[in-house]
Amino acid sequence: MAEINYAGEFIVSECILCTVGGLELDLTEQVASIAIFEDIFQNSITGNISFVDTNNLTANASIIGQEKLKLILVTPNADDRTDREMAINFSDTPLHVYQVASTVNINDRTKVFTLQFTTGEMIRNNNIRVAQAYEGEPAKEIITKVLRDPELLNSKKEFYYEETTNLFKFIAPNMRPFDFINKVGQRCLSKEYNFSPTFLFYETIKGYFFRTVDSMMDRKNPRMVFREVTPNEDVDNVGLNLTNILDYEQLNSTDTLFNKRSGMYSSKLTLLDVYNKHYEIFEHDYLKEFPNEIHADEFNNYGSSQSPIVSEVSDDYGSKISEYPDSKHYVQMIERDTVGGLLNPAYEGKSIDYTGTDLWLQKRRSRYAAIEGGISLRLKVNGNTTLQAGDLIGVVLKNQTDAESAQDPYLTGRYIVRKLRHQFEKGAGQMKHTLHIECIRDTVQKAYPSSGVAAADGGNGKEEVIPRGSADPGNVIF
Repeated sequence: MAEINYAGEFIVSECILCTVGGLELDLTEQVASIAIFEDIFQNSITGNISFVDTNNLTANASIIGQEKLKLILVTPNADDRTDREMAINFSDTPLHVYQVASTVNINDRTKVFTLQFTTGEMIRNNNIRVAQAYEGEPAKEIITKVLRDPELLNSKKEFYYEETTNLFKFIAPNMRPFDFINKVGQRCLSKEYNFSPTFLFYETIKGYFFRTVDSMMDRKNPRMVFREVTPNEDVDNVGLNLTNILDYEQLNSTDTLFNKRSGMYSSKLTLLDVYNKHYEIFEHDYLKEFPNEIHADEFNNYGSSQSPIVSEVSDDYGSKISEYPDSKHYVQMIERDTVGGLLNPAYEGKSIDYTGTDLWLQKRRSRYAAIEGGISLRLKVNGNTTLQAGDLIGVVLKNQTDAESAQDPYLTGRYIVRKLRHQFEKGAGQMKHTLHIECIRDTVQKAYPSSGVAAADGGNGKEEVIPRGSADPGNVIF
């Protein structure tokens, strides 16, 4: 049984490069560094790996960017498990090298070369297109078929999905598979989370996921809780160091102007039915919809009331920030003869659901804008191979201004891992694994004040015509 000796320890259990010449090169001992990138807004993982080369492998083994990489990376654990739940395992489903990124000469006999890689599904996605009809429940009957079809993505990886309420019929018009899956996903409504239209299709080191933002936040306990530990605490405690925040920064603060233009706070959708010469208007209000959605603080023990990331204060015109639907206006032309009204949620007499933008567009755009404009942190922590993008984590940061309060009242809380970079490096006598996490939360522990802004717009509304030429009739001095 392997026992972890220090926080961030890892083992390269397997690293075999399969070349176009039929060779299988065991480069386990030559690994210098590895980086693996995950993102809930990206369909596949990517990464790079660097090797110390004393045998001129790039030339002698014809390494040209069309190789496959069998890779197993393990955080030491009690039962030496190397399955995907505990390890990064790409032995049965090798990574695909697509570029020799760089070669750096160290001395006359040694160089370091770096390979860029992605997964086989991404390579297939760029090789083929989908041009056929699909019908059924999207997760099980459409996306699964595209993912598993030997003529399409031919994926053998785990697929974790959330069921929808929909029954669709789509014709893929000669699209790349991932583009088609994304188009299907944006029209899906969640079966479990109040018809949420926030489905994402993404890959992590554990497999593929098709789920809503709401399902990511619907977790009673975070996967891990990371804390800002003071230097004089028990630094030799491996368990403590695994959850210690090595460094952090707040990435962005709320940009209300951008959020207004993006449709986060409010928007208007006008559907024009040219067949029946009729139109319908839909308005979205972020503050009204907020209680109907699952947020990062759905479950917690620090007493948050799930407060939105904006104040509900009224402005000088007596309106809240979410009461201006004209700040973002969508217009769609539709042409169909509907029975029972323009926006019947299903075609009457048919089993196929209506896919109109009125069911998903505004809520989806608003929720994603809230992710972009929410509280965002970048953390550096000691690595482990169980964490992945889409996980819910806890973050505890010290209060920098109030000595009586142990925690920062706004930054401490539960976050969704949006992006994740696994960084593995060999050097200074240690194998060191660090995680670089970009995480977001769309709520605050304590609601922002809403009693009002003291200053009101004023000034002197003076109008004056600008005269032609100089206002002084005197002589020109220059």
